Amino acid sequence: MSSLSQIKSSSRAGRFKKKLATEKELLIEAPLIEAKMAPVLDLFHKNRLSHSELTTIYLLFILIHRYPKLWLGSKRPCMNIHHKMNYSLSDLHIVWQPNIQKRLEGIHNLGELLNHFALKSTPETVSRSLLNWSNGSYGLELMFRIPSSLEVLAQQKMARRCVTVLTNIEKTNSYVLGERDPLSFTMHDLIHADHFYFHPECFEGQLDFYWFIDACMKDGDFDEHLKVSKFSSELDYLISDMNAYAVHLFKCLKAALVFHHAEGVKYFVNWAQKITSDSQERQALIALNSKTYIPEIQDAFILNLISRSRRSAT
Repeated sequence: MSSLSQIKSSSRAGRFKKKLATEKELLIEAPLIEAKMAPVLDLFHKNRLSHSELTTIYLLFILIHRYPKLWLGSKRPCMNIHHKMNYSLSDLHIVWQPNIQKRLEGIHNLGELLNHFALKSTPETVSRSLLNWSNGSYGLELMFRIPSSLEVLAQQKMARRCVTVLTNIEKTNSYVLGERDPLSFTMHDLIHADHFYFHPECFEGQLDFYWFIDACMKDGDFDEHLKVSKFSSELDYLISDMNAYAVHLFKCLKAALVFHHAEGVKYFVNWAQKITSDSQERQALIALNSKTYIPEIQDAFILNLISRSRRSAT
């Protein structure tokens, strides 16, 4: 499989369960996690914990609460990701279950734990994001609130992404935004981080797409569409909750623009003529989502089109 094929197939691969606990369970869990996190947040505010270390401890506290005997998954071949998460496991002041204690022999800090072990209900992409966050490879920003979609777009334009950690009981005793439990919400952000950064070519294409769509929004290209609430919701999702191969992102944009306009494809053809004078780029845009589209040829024209916004800004 070629490198580009791997990007297309893996950049949105896999699905992650939204709800890892019931709301009844969250009512019991929320005050316990808030209390456990209080001294951790104190260390963080004293600059004795990094952002990635705090987030890892947060995930561990919830996993250990939910699965005291089973939170530590299988030992795997070391991922060998350089890390700067040297916070000692002994400083967590947890009395491990006997089977856990034995399996953790030789594992001294958070980075070693993530490199050597899978964690229950935790995709590998979560651990990979945490490790790469710690060493600076992933430019993540820790937030204790949920940013708006426009904030996320602004972050992604600048090669950043957010990771939200919610510890306040009023925000964690029910589903976040009515959709995810707090653990799933934070893991979701970390999974997206890996989709954003892991493949360099895919990462560069996403940056171009976010610059492009931001320029279109500032030019008022979508003002008529934004009067339709369903389009507004789809656009919010596209700019803040999708990380994928850039041409796939553009396909989703085209589908939304066509579906939510009375003139449909005719509108899109006129818009394509407005945004590019290059006939091959126009042809590629018009052919998107159709049987006449030839990825091996026309992807390049789409990528060149969207890259101009970033090139002109720099």
